[in-house]
Amino acid sequence: MFIILKQAAYFARQHAQPLLIIALLLSVPSWIIDYALPNPAPSEEGEMGAHGLGVGLLLTALAVIQFAAAMIYIHQQVLERPVSAIQAITMGASRFVPLLLINIMMALAIGLGMLLLILPGLYLAYKLMFGEFYLLFHGQSAVKALRSSYRDNTDLADKFVPPLLVWGVLIASASIVQQLLLEGESSDLLINIAFEAASIALTLWGWAIMYRLYQVYIEPIANDADSTVAVVEQQPEEPELDSSSQDQSPEFPSDSDSSSDSSSNTEPEPPKQD
Repeated sequence: MFIILKQAAYFARQHAQPLLIIALLLSVPSWIIDYALPNPAPSEEGEMGAHGLGVGLLLTALAVIQFAAAMIYIHQQVLERPVSAIQAITMGASRFVPLLLINIMMALAIGLGMLLLILPGLYLAYKLMFGEFYLLFHGQSAVKALRSSYRDNTDLADKFVPPLLVWGVLIASASIVQQLLLEGESSDLLINIAFEAASIALTLWGWAIMYRLYQVYIEPIANDADSTVAVVEQQPEEPELDSSSQDQSPEFPSDSDSSSDSSSNTEPEPPKQD
């Protein structure tokens, strides 16, 4: 667990500037809405007005593109075919429709599970969390991507839950401390600035954690499945489906300490390229 967290922290630190640009894609509009625009009066029936609905749809769309752009940027870095933050955002935006569709499907499935005593919703959230990776990096449709994530994310809870739990606890703790400080006599502006910065830093780290978990545990399974499909369909002319190249997963950049620690750790590492 700690190797994953340390390697992700190192990557996020090394690529902080481009990842920060991607993070600001959602943060800046949120700040403008929260601090610059006046709050609209609630509708007479107490329901969300057209303004609130429009803002919610805008932020949802930006969040979908933001996460896709972050994963694309990291993926291209790992493949040693780097792109800029702007290029990653453009690439993510070009897949907006299927990305929005898969997020809607995930939200419906998880929401329905939450209605069934909460635990089924948490289970579906865990099983489907890599759906966007299959859509972005394996060319699958939204439905097939969710099926692949559900199928391949099996018996891996002991690998995924601890690092994600650490990250989630830090996010929740920062939010709680912020609310407690805002109830005091401290400067609201300074507190908000400090915790927005902390939130962005944790977001960059969380992106790197998610991709590292995908790379180590899910990508080898997905590549094996892609290679099997390629053999069955007899399409050797498509080099990206060749098993000799697909089974190679480039190393996630890490510092020397992470490398030395990982040699004595039992967690699997993705195979290195020749």
